[in-house]
Amino acid sequence: MKKIAIATLLAATTLVATAQVKVTGKISEFVNNTETGAVSKTSLVTDPTSNITISAMENIGGGLKARVVLDTSLKANDPISGADTKVGDRQSTIGLANSVGSIDLGRNLHSHFLAVTNNDAFGTLYGSIAGDVHNVRGVRVSNGTFFALKPIMGVTATYDRTHNGVGTEASSYSAGATMFGVNATVAQFTQGSEKSTVIGASAKLGDTKVFYTHSDDKGVGAHTGDLIGVIQAFGPVTAKASYGKTNTDVKAYALGADYNFSKRTAVGVAYRNVDATGTAHDVKEVGVGVTHRF
Repeated sequence: MKKIAIATLLAATTLVATAQVKVTGKISEFVNNTETGAVSKTSLVTDPTSNITISAMENIGGGLKARVVLDTSLKANDPISGADTKVGDRQSTIGLANSVGSIDLGRNLHSHFLAVTNNDAFGTLYGSIAGDVHNVRGVRVSNGTFFALKPIMGVTATYDRTHNGVGTEASSYSAGATMFGVNATVAQFTQGSEKSTVIGASAKLGDTKVFYTHSDDKGVGAHTGDLIGVIQAFGPVTAKASYGKTNTDVKAYALGADYNFSKRTAVGVAYRNVDATGTAHDVKEVGVGVTHRF
């Protein structure tokens, strides 16, 4: 990971003089109360997607582009405690891309997780129950090669593979298509005897968007899960709801709403309820927060 981060940083430095460089990011914090079993705790939490991103892209001719992304987590509510900030911990990639496809090297989200998050009403952000219903398999992989291909309009295929040595390598792939307003995706994650498959779909009807995912997880903690969700826009207000369950007697639901002051700034409220096996594992979580993108 360190070697890839250093190589990516050097590549970014080389590109800066000639490429289009952008700095973007997001800070999202919530006053949160979580009750797990009989234990209740109130705290200030930072959404795990709070980040600052440095990206560079250069046109190198023939429709080909070189690109670098360094995406770093922001522990905005308490940046001096806990583990040190690691540059590029969310994404650290260098690659080439054109209109047909791309190849990137480094650390990034894997295809299986993206299939889950793209078909979740909460986008696996604060308040989401996707991780309670599905096994998201660690979200990201390091030392990876990431391929994407768009052979025809409306069709996308991806393949990711880590290079961590025999017995620890992981692979993930997805295939997606858009037809008659429906976006459908299938994805799989494999590591040794561990395997997770997810099938997802979403569709937009006016100001309403609906989602569905089904997962089949094999290996340690094997289970299946189903998650449905809906987003409804009411002017500047976006309402969200989702419900999911597994064949291991986990039932969960989430409710939320965002008031968008602008395209960049919003206030939000979310409630997450997880009914797990044994009341000591039940979760009730509620939070109110502010999000700004820059």
